[in-house]
Amino acid sequence: MSARPAAIARACPAGAPDSSNVSSLARLLQKGLLNPWLVTSVVVSIGLTVLLLRTGIDAAVNQFARLQDPTLSVTWSAFPMLAGFAVPVLIPLICAVRGRKETAMATLAAFLVALIVVSALKAVTSRLHPEALVPISVLAKSQTFSFGFLQAGLMSVVEGWPSGHVATNAAVSIVLARRTKHAWIAISCWIWLAWVMLATTFGINGDVHWLSDSLAGLLIAVAVAFRIDKTDDRH
Repeated sequence: MSARPAAIARACPAGAPDSSNVSSLARLLQKGLLNPWLVTSVVVSIGLTVLLLRTGIDAAVNQFARLQDPTLSVTWSAFPMLAGFAVPVLIPLICAVRGRKETAMATLAAFLVALIVVSALKAVTSRLHPEALVPISVLAKSQTFSFGFLQAGLMSVVEGWPSGHVATNAAVSIVLARRTKHAWIAISCWIWLAWVMLATTFGINGDVHWLSDSLAGLLIAVAVAFRIDKTDDRH
């Protein structure tokens, strides 16, 4: 009789991932990616971006951001820019450690779907970064937007359109804010989302993203988050 438990233990070692967790994450990823609202958000984002760059609003907002004192600009925006790389990953991890399995899966799926979508879009579009040296004119820089695979090399998926910072942080924040039972956590999520949006658009003296980059990231995040979130299963 003792051989059977031993065989089961060998087949399912302690370190093996829970198959239910894997299937749950896969289901949420599929739900997020096969999302009609996601397609709509991308189309709207393209239209909005073209509108803002053609009318010069992108350039005007960027020029306004450049009026800030450099030290002050870095002081208020450096933290969300740096922490924005870690927060979308830490939130699912913290939820998992605290035993909030469903919320951990939902926030992780929101992060991964947003990351996949913005990376794909960056790879097939070319958007000149505000820091670019040529052309000199801010308006000319802002109006450089086209389609084409990796036109700027690997930097296309780092600095391009839309903002990955906004998309990933907003998607995770919205899912967590909608699922948590604690008002202070929900409020913190909305504040963090707004802070990241402001930092990507106005931070570091406007050298991060154009306004339309940030708005496109937000639209995609909303489409992803509201599709993945299960409001009837909050933790």
